[in-house]
Amino acid sequence: MIVLYQGKTIELEKSLTVKQLLNELRLNPLEHLVQVDGKLYTEDRLIKVGSRVVIHRVTSAG
Repeated sequence: MIVLYQGKTIELEKSLTVKQLLNELRLNPLEHLVQVDGKLYTEDRLIKVGSRVVIHRVTSAG
């Protein structure tokens, strides 16, 4: 999978759940949304090798 986050590209050659990916990148799942091939994924969804992943940081301006 190809992961895009904050202008960086990371390539991973294994399938992971969204939760595993965020943990591996040391990102808080409450502060990030994960888009896989154009669709938002929940933490339990499996991301397959070959997918294009974009991680968005969620911010709130109360």
